Amino acid sequence: MYLGFGSIQQVITDKELWEPLARLADYYSVPRTVNEARVFLRQVCGLPETRATEAMRILSQGNYLIPYDTLGYDERYSRPALLYELSGTRAREVQDRLSRSHVLFLGCGGIGNLMAITLVTSGIGHLTLVDDDRIELSNLTRQYMFTESDVGELKSTVLARELARRNSTVEVTHLEKAIASLDDLESLPAVDLVVVSADTPGLTDLVNTHCVRAGQTWMNVCYVNDIAVWGPLVVPGVSGCWDCRRIIAREPADDPQLSAVISRINHRYQAPSNGPVNMLASSLASLDALRHLGRFGTARSLNRRVGVWTHELLLDWQEAELNPACNTCGAYSGQTSRSEYASRGESVE
Repeated sequence: MYLGFGSIQQVITDKELWEPLARLADYYSVPRTVNEARVFLRQVCGLPETRATEAMRILSQGNYLIPYDTLGYDERYSRPALLYELSGTRAREVQDRLSRSHVLFLGCGGIGNLMAITLVTSGIGHLTLVDDDRIELSNLTRQYMFTESDVGELKSTVLARELARRNSTVEVTHLEKAIASLDDLESLPAVDLVVVSADTPGLTDLVNTHCVRAGQTWMNVCYVNDIAVWGPLVVPGVSGCWDCRRIIAREPADDPQLSAVISRINHRYQAPSNGPVNMLASSLASLDALRHLGRFGTARSLNRRVGVWTHELLLDWQEAELNPACNTCGAYSGQTSRSEYASRGESVE
């Protein structure tokens, strides 16, 4: 007997429990107390007390039982509320944390479009959009919040307008601004999560340095040709940072001439980009962002950079664990203890 599917699935091999569990699930078609369920198992299904207790333990430990008022069919966030409950957290608490969260996007292109609309419709309380680019016709293959009539307009302005149309309860701020230095980053508001979705050379290094110093959580989301990439989710003082391990290729520091050649090649390179790969990276990164901000489940990109190779359908990752000797974050590794982070209900593994 398969009880539930996905992360809550349990395979019940004890045939004596198959029918009682199925009948109990049917009995739960209306709200029931735990005591009523126990009586039903004993008196209607004929289970002895020990077996009834075992059946109820299966349901309670597997997160199958949720408060009866969780699912209000007319409530805006009723469907994701079920996911939060099945993850072992109280949905109303998760939604409250999300509504009090502030996320900043550096880049409003393909990744920024898709992640922003996902977080806004999930009830994130405040989004700040930072970008100085204007919409081009070639953007429309993957930047789905823009239309042909928006070509030539500022990406941040149009995206803010479209997000407000989807959820009027969310505050959306947009800034026409290029990020070229630490001073530029320091002028931005303090937030709960910074998402780097721009492809400006050197931006991730700047953001990592700024966020480690400021104690701000950040995440890189991108694509490498056909690979959808997200992470690492950097939580200063808890997880590894961008510089703790070598996770990207770098130009050879010991050969300036070759380094200059490689730099010219890389700056001329135009990365292929298409909607499906963008959507995959954006959706998985959005789920991790919601897990972190709402404190349900475990963000899969904590301490790792994850990639889905879409041509072969392979899952790969690079470890990005905390390095106490890291020149960037080593001095800040004690700011937030791992036990404190774990006490929030989040895994640090």
